[in-house]
Amino acid sequence: MKRLLIVDDEAFAREAVADNIPWKDYGIEVFQVSCGEDALALMKEKEIHLLMTDIRMPGMSGLELIEQVHRLGRQPGIIVLSSYNEFELVRSAMRLGAEDYLFKPTMMPDEILEAVQRVLEKGREDTGQKEEYPVKIRDYLRCLLQGEEDRPEPGSVSPKELKIWEERELVVIMVRLFRYQECLSGVFENDMDLFQFSIGNVLSEILQENRGYEIFRMNHMEYVAIAWKSPDETKMQAYAEIQNCFHSGFTFLKLYYQMEAAAGVSGFRMGLHGLAAQYAQAVEVCPRTAPEFQKVLYAEGLSGQGTMKREMYQALDFIGAHLGDKKLSLSMVADHIGVSKNYFSKIFKECTGVKFVDYVTAQRMEQARNLYLNSDLKIYEIAERVGYSDWHYLYNLYKKTYGHSLSKEKEVE
Repeated sequence: MKRLLIVDDEAFAREAVADNIPWKDYGIEVFQVSCGEDALALMKEKEIHLLMTDIRMPGMSGLELIEQVHRLGRQPGIIVLSSYNEFELVRSAMRLGAEDYLFKPTMMPDEILEAVQRVLEKGREDTGQKEEYPVKIRDYLRCLLQGEEDRPEPGSVSPKELKIWEERELVVIMVRLFRYQECLSGVFENDMDLFQFSIGNVLSEILQENRGYEIFRMNHMEYVAIAWKSPDETKMQAYAEIQNCFHSGFTFLKLYYQMEAAAGVSGFRMGLHGLAAQYAQAVEVCPRTAPEFQKVLYAEGLSGQGTMKREMYQALDFIGAHLGDKKLSLSMVADHIGVSKNYFSKIFKECTGVKFVDYVTAQRMEQARNLYLNSDLKIYEIAERVGYSDWHYLYNLYKKTYGHSLSKEKEVE
């Protein structure tokens, strides 16, 4: 059994990691302490495979702890916990050997577990424990995406993993970044490695809450994701959810990184056959310059093929861009895309599985949650941002939607 040590002076932060994931089910034993001194004492007694430490703590900081751990001759995998204004400390931690980091205000159980498993797996590889098959499925997928002629033979990849992928209905998503130079120089001080790592984390967070995915960095401004739909959702519903995810994620990038982004989405196909063609579809429809309005474009909709209606892409983009408009209505969106109110109401329910008003409410609640967790705005200011004149109305509606008030959200996190 692997051992994870959590170091944080805030008890609720430690418990958020320790108590919200069934660690024993994943073969992981968890220890938690409140300071660096206690962490070192424990590591002298027990072998710790993964150290997860807050960067900023009273007394011994997370950076000092990492240095002391190395002086002990220990080489655990290291994940650091940070806040949004601690990029310089994150950079220093990575230079000291940290392999991943998590944003404390937004980290969710799935994200924490994925980071832990990723770092533990890297540690297993570094100790020379090789897989039975020489090629990892991730490397194989990248080769398929790019249509490489010298790609590995299928027999070099685990048949079990191949079977899982062949039974999935896949979609390829290309994401392009625009106007990122100011963010690179201002936020990351021209540290391209940290910039790329951070953007990859943001894109992972966009997708991970709602569906499975693999994400690949193609270059400093282009990322590609392979995602799949669940068996119980229609293609229309999957596309609508992808649209929602990226509207939220692109808003995050603009708010905190001051950059623009856009995505191109291929059609769905079963299995790995044709993955390169899907990649080409996504590349073709992804905007090459920063779009003023429509941020997510679709190969199926633009070609007139498949069941997803082009009007819905335009409608979802319009809604995402106008959530703060108090006059946003079904009639307004129908007029924008040039269809009747009744027709739009019908296709909206078919595509998303929910009524227009419920969809808009859910999007506004999610945007309110993001703003509350990731900004210094007051609740009345957030209400204005998401289209409500009365902050009491937002407060009560949020509580009805999530079962707790917006002011309790940070405690929930």
